[in-house]
Amino acid sequence: MWHGPMPTPSGRVLTMVLVDWLSRVLSSATPYALAVNVPYALAFACVCAEVAWLGRRPGPARAAILRSAATATAMAAGALAVGVAYTVVLRFLWNLVATQQWNGAAAFWHDHPVIGVAAAFVAWDFSGWVYHVIGHRTRVGWAAHQPHHSGEAFDATLGLRQSWAPFHGLVHHPLLALAGFDLRVVIVCAAVSNCWQVLEHTSMPIRFPRWFEAHVMTPAAHRHHHGRDGGLVNMGPFLTWWDRLTGTWVSPDQPAPTAYGPAVAASANPVAVELSGWLALASGHRSASRRARRKMATCAATMTRGTRIPRLKSPLRTAASDPRQ
Repeated sequence: MWHGPMPTPSGRVLTMVLVDWLSRVLSSATPYALAVNVPYALAFACVCAEVAWLGRRPGPARAAILRSAATATAMAAGALAVGVAYTVVLRFLWNLVATQQWNGAAAFWHDHPVIGVAAAFVAWDFSGWVYHVIGHRTRVGWAAHQPHHSGEAFDATLGLRQSWAPFHGLVHHPLLALAGFDLRVVIVCAAVSNCWQVLEHTSMPIRFPRWFEAHVMTPAAHRHHHGRDGGLVNMGPFLTWWDRLTGTWVSPDQPAPTAYGPAVAASANPVAVELSGWLALASGHRSASRRARRKMATCAATMTRGTRIPRLKSPLRTAASDPRQ
């Protein structure tokens, strides 16, 4: 029974229109479209629920979470638009690489679909770990990835702070086609993985059974990655295996970080957040270029001085100035 205030007539009409539109969309959607889009919708709904919970009381905490949510939502909208273009390019490169696929593996995945889906998910997770490592260990990768680390608190809005330039993934994601995976299966795996990665950033004190945390990245473990002094730990998207194998695993039982995000607070402007890494990269290149030019000029001057022909002194002047003469 409804115990809240009754919707106004206009509110009831709007609700009916939205419900009718949603029912028509769902009834006309293919299973593939639902498998791709429902995880993202669920992830966004969970973020909205957490923001509503954290901002339930007036005060500075509400203002902070609403400001972060507004910035993160705009960043997610831009990332969604970029994701459409990314998928188009990925599809083109995938079809190109698939001409050299391992046909025996492709036939095996087709005949054993459950094993094929599981293998595709693990392969995608490994590729996502490679993407994340590049994002932290290269300058170009960090310029693209740093918007995700721009939040000042560890909460679900971090999951929406996504890059508008994730294109270094196009270097290695299409290589999965060599293993004979179906691109549609991989895209569904990516949707499920991305949904979980958004939920990894929840601030809710949720803990999972130890057997689960041993294999799956959880919020208690991933928060170590977002600590101000962390970054290069717990980088697996869904599975913890890659961090355990490479020695970058930090147990969720370790004390949680005390500070998150950059030392200098990021802008609330989503465009400024997305561009800050690239501007810093360009500034660093200009500074390096200036330093290189100065070094070259110094070396040239030193070489010139080192090869300069000494001026000949007059014998008479030398004799006159020498006290021994």
